[in-house]
Amino acid sequence: MKKRVITALLMAAAMVLMTACGGGGGGTEAGSQTTDEVKKADGTEFIFEAEYTVLEGLEGLGVSGSPTGIGLAKENANASNGFYVGELGTKSPITFVITSDADTTATLKAVLGSNTLGNCTWNPTSFVVTVNGEAVQYEEFTTDNGMDASDQENFKTKNLGEIQLKAGENEIVFVAGENTYRSNMPSAPSIDCLKITAGSELSMEDVVENIE
Repeated sequence: MKKRVITALLMAAAMVLMTACGGGGGGTEAGSQTTDEVKKADGTEFIFEAEYTVLEGLEGLGVSGSPTGIGLAKENANASNGFYVGELGTKSPITFVITSDADTTATLKAVLGSNTLGNCTWNPTSFVVTVNGEAVQYEEFTTDNGMDASDQENFKTKNLGEIQLKAGENEIVFVAGENTYRSNMPSAPSIDCLKITAGSELSMEDVVENIE
């Protein structure tokens, strides 16, 4: 009996690891849905990868030349799914189009990095987050890339608070606001993925060819 209980516990732990941030995305077809899900007491946590949003037509900020389109998707072993989007400015809003099967109140979290900007303070003015056009009034937070100016291995989960999602499509947009963090130009943190906990079923059409 004890042996069977231990085996069951190990299997349950393996399932949790498989559904954690970064578990999906490999080997899927363009346009498919690779959303990860984690069951929680207050709903289900859905995880959406930033590199699977529409990047075509966006223009970022670079040290030598501005990255555009899929050039905003960067590899990093410490990022969820092995990729994130970075070097973001006012011309590279990252838009997650999230479909909900019902009206719901949800908790929005974002996994963010410093984007080699150093110690930066972000608030609803310097880094704008909107849900269906309404600004999210989240609490101020900081990002820090530590001692190495090129270090992107510092992705942290930031709780941006409660949001309202409607039945159908919802647009959650992240864009640089009023700041001069990147060579006196407005910039934004790098974005790894979103974690949204909701009582409804959520999904997103993934542009998987961004990283193929």
